[in-house]
Amino acid sequence: MIERYCPGLPSLPTTNGPWSQGDGIQLGEALGAQLIHMEHVQVHPTGFVDPGDPDNGTKWLAPEKLRGCGAVLLNHHGSRFVDELTTRDKVTAAIMQQEGKVAWIVLGEEGAHMFGEG
Repeated sequence: MIERYCPGLPSLPTTNGPWSQGDGIQLGEALGAQLIHMEHVQVHPTGFVDPGDPDNGTKWLAPEKLRGCGAVLLNHHGSRFVDELTTRDKVTAAIMQQEGKVAWIVLGEEGAHMFGEG
């Protein structure tokens, strides 16, 4: 469905599993439901990468709560490049402008204590 409605997004990783194919939307469309605004897809800016499988297209969601408790986003050069507390669309746009379209989320002591230190 992403390929059909947002051709530029299929290469982005997802926090949905491979089983999430939009079956409910496809069923509704087959039954005659009018679909609107399908080109508007929310991209979540932060997801955890499994170091053992970095190319896997499915990522674990790294929620805003991480950034809200002091985590920072760093680019390839180790520099902050965005206000981490701004909206998802702005954080995503800023990440997409970075080299490799990649950023690292770094937790401070508060975040490590809240979300685990391992």
